[in-house]
Amino acid sequence: MLSRIAEYHFWMGRYIERAENTARMVLDSYQTQLDAKENETRWGLILDIFGEGEEYQKLYPEEVIAGNVEQFLTLDRTNRSSILSCITQARENARGIRDQISSEVWLTLNQLYLDLRQLQWEGLGDTKAIDFYEKVKEQSQLIHGLLHNTSLHGSGWNFIRSGRFIERAGLVVRLLQIRYQAYNPEGIDRPNNIQQWFSVLRSVSAFEVYCKLHRATVTPRNVVDLLVFEPQFPRSLRYAISHLYRSLDSIHKDRFTDIKNPTSDEALRLTGKILSGLEYGSLDEVYEMGVVAYLKDFEQKLDPISNLINQQYFGYQQSLPTTPVPTIHVQKTLQSSPAKALKV
Repeated sequence: MLSRIAEYHFWMGRYIERAENTARMVLDSYQTQLDAKENETRWGLILDIFGEGEEYQKLYPEEVIAGNVEQFLTLDRTNRSSILSCITQARENARGIRDQISSEVWLTLNQLYLDLRQLQWEGLGDTKAIDFYEKVKEQSQLIHGLLHNTSLHGSGWNFIRSGRFIERAGLVVRLLQIRYQAYNPEGIDRPNNIQQWFSVLRSVSAFEVYCKLHRATVTPRNVVDLLVFEPQFPRSLRYAISHLYRSLDSIHKDRFTDIKNPTSDEALRLTGKILSGLEYGSLDEVYEMGVVAYLKDFEQKLDPISNLINQQYFGYQQSLPTTPVPTIHVQKTLQSSPAKALKV
C-alpha cells in the first residue's frame, strides 16, 4: 500500500471519530439543562476538552457564550475540528481512496457532508438541535459499521481503525481529566454534583453500562474505573488502546515493501507499553498517584504515537512539541498535508 493511500485511510477514520465525539459533547450539554452560570462553565469545559479555548478566544474575545461555542464547534469553517470541517476532511480523504471503500460507505459519508452544507443554522434556541447532533452521532456510527461489514479487513481497514481508536483514546483521557479536575478538585471520593457525573457517562454512552456494573450511586471512583480499565466497554481507554495495538500489530506484520525499515515499529512498542500498564494496573495505583496526574501522564505517553505513525508509514516527520499540548492540538498541526486540506 502506498504511504499516501495509508494516510487517507488513517485520517478518514480519525475525522469521522472526531466529528462524532464533538456531537456527543454538544448533545450532552443540551440534555443536561442547568442554571445559566453552570451552563456557561460546561461550554467552557467542552472547549478545554477539545483544546480549542485559545482559538475560540481569537474569534470571540468576550466571555464564553453557549451559542457562540456551539457555532464554533459545529459549523465554523475556520475551526478545523468543527463537525463540518471534520466531515469535509473525512470526505476528502475518502475521495482519495474511493476505489478502496464500498459504495455504501461513500454514499453515507457524502450524504452526511451534503446535509451539513445545506443546514440552516438557527443557533442554540433551535428545537431541532438535539435531533441534529443525534443524527451526526448515528451517521458516524453507521459509517464505521459499514466499514466493518463491507470492507476487506486488510491494511486499509487497520489504518482506519488505528485512526479511530487513537482519536477515541485522546478524547476520553481529556474528557475524564478536565471533568474530574472541575467537578472533584480535592479528590473527595464523591461527586460535588451527581448530575455532573451522569453527564460524563452520557457523553460516552456509558450510563446504562455503569448501572449494570455498579448499581449504587454514581461515584467518581467507579466512573474512573469504567472509563480507564473496563476491557469490554468500547469507549474505555483499555479497550481503545487494545484495539489500536491490534491494528498496528496487523499493519506491522504485513511488512510493506514500500515502507522504510519495516521491522522497526516504535509506535507499536509504545502502544504495547501503554496497554501493559492498563492490563496490569489497578485503580488503587491511579488514586495513589492522583487521578489528574495519572491522566496527564497517560496523555503525554499517548501523544507521540500519532507522530510516530506519520513518520513510519506516511513518509514525513512531525516534530514533537517541547511543552505538553492537548492531543487534539497535536493532531491539528498535521493538517498541512494535501490529504487533509480543508475544501469548503
